[in-house]
Amino acid sequence: MKIENNVIVSFDPADKHLIVPKNVVGMDYFISDMMSEAVESIVVEEGNKHFYMQDGCLVWRDKKALMLAVKGAKIPDDGSVTTIAGGAFMYHDELKEIEIPACIKEIRYEAFSNTGLEKVTLNEGLKVLDAYAFGFNDKLKELAIPKSVRKIVTHDILEEVKMITESGYRDKVYHVYKNSRAYMWARKNGLKMKLRDEDKKL
Repeated sequence: MKIENNVIVSFDPADKHLIVPKNVVGMDYFISDMMSEAVESIVVEEGNKHFYMQDGCLVWRDKKALMLAVKGAKIPDDGSVTTIAGGAFMYHDELKEIEIPACIKEIRYEAFSNTGLEKVTLNEGLKVLDAYAFGFNDKLKELAIPKSVRKIVTHDILEEVKMITESGYRDKVYHVYKNSRAYMWARKNGLKMKLRDEDKKL
């Protein structure tokens, strides 16, 4: 682990057991992108005022962000977390199904990429889906996007083409509300869509 000015800037990709020192006040948002497999354990040293563990999740208190999850972790649904950081659940091949709580407003880059996901439930309240948030999940065939989503992030046109063709996005069916941002994004990129019934939750 590399720490600069009390901020964790990198992990050793081979390290499966992480200790967050008590003097750490921050962490790079894409720190988990450096991991090559899911983390097995995380310990936050006593006295750290900025980070804590909850239900197997490393939470950055100041940012209300779930930074990293161990296998078997559960996303807190009590409002203590509003963002799932980039790569937080990356390489969780044991993860088959997940419901994202309504308190989650943003799912960052590759948060759930390369998992065993087959089913995802996104609840109303979600505002931002970052690039590759559910990328590289071959078993995930459909994704129902809530009406509340206002932004689906892609980095540039080349990145968007790469994301759609290489990450399995083209193989999925997107359940979207007509004329929503998700509808426009899927239509623009020629993705398979099913319109959602306003009164029916998928």
